[in-house]
Amino acid sequence: MGFMDKAKAAANDLASKADTKLASSGLGGPGSSGPSRDADRYLRDLGVLSYLETSGRPASPEDRDRVLSALREMDARGALGALTLQTAAPPPPGAAAPPPPGAPAAPGAPAPSAAAGAGPTVASDPTPPQPPTAPPPPPPSWAGREE
Repeated sequence: MGFMDKAKAAANDLASKADTKLASSGLGGPGSSGPSRDADRYLRDLGVLSYLETSGRPASPEDRDRVLSALREMDARGALGALTLQTAAPPPPGAAAPPPPGAPAAPGAPAPSAAAGAGPTVASDPTPPQPPTAPPPPPPSWAGREE
């Protein structure tokens, strides 16, 4: 067995040990079926049941009891972790994050509206906007050159 074959066998052995450890800790990736994936599934089901009930559609009491008992059991084991709400979608890649409340607005940014409870609007930049600059001139013409 050559050096590369031994290195490949060692890498495969290490990868399988890492996968085993991750699966047993519940941190396996998207393909794993560890406790966190089960918790996500039950939390999603609870959200669906709640939405159905809130929107006036029928939801099965048996399904609600099944989902709640599974979540209670996971919570007792500590398998749910920290439960937090996502308050807003993250900004798209490359977009600037909004300034924290009370921070001065960026130059050229619109002032907060009075409807948002920020009080009367005041322009933070008293200088007028500059007109757009003209495009650069075209390259010199080569038609009139003598050789």
